Amino acid sequence: MLNISEIINTVKKLIEVRIQVLKNELQEEMSSIITRVAILSMMVIVAVLILLFGSIALAFYFAEITYSNSLGFLYVGLIYVGILLLLYISKDSKTIQGNVGTVLNTFLFFRKKNKNNDE
Repeated sequence: MLNISEIINTVKKLIEVRIQVLKNELQEEMSSIITRVAILSMMVIVAVLILLFGSIALAFYFAEITYSNSLGFLYVGLIYVGILLLLYISKDSKTIQGNVGTVLNTFLFFRKKNKNNDE
């Protein structure tokens, strides 16, 4: 017949092992999320650099066409004003917000939105 203290010690050890397993899982999940956030940050930085140099190149191209540096950069500025207006008009769109949220959830947390909500 088992002693009560042995049962208590076994239960304590089981609880300690379970806590350690949960800590390890949490640590792995956090490191995975931090890694994905770092990669996303680097992607944003590279995208901004591509946008910057592409904008400068486009401005100089327009400058060659119009024979005026000012007009070239003005046209690129007007393109960005147009993009800003489109974004401002569509800022309250639930469809766009849902799509961006789904992309971020999929990238950061590997969660996919299912139509039936079955996981």
